[in-house]
Amino acid sequence: MSLRYEQYMALKRTKNFLRCLLTVSECPKTKKEMRAEASACLRHFPFLHDNGQPMWSKDDLTEDVHD
Repeated sequence: MSLRYEQYMALKRTKNFLRCLLTVSECPKTKKEMRAEASACLRHFPFLHDNGQPMWSKDDLTEDVHD
């Protein structure tokens, strides 16, 4: 199991990586489909509290979730 700070850093690195993929000047050879997927992943990416904990929505999970 990962420690809280490792989880926090993983979320930050993932967010930065996805944003990099969306920036044409930083990743000029990224395919359009990959940019679209990165954008979709970031659309609902959880914000983080100062302590590194994700800010999850307070609503009920009513949809069928598939991995």
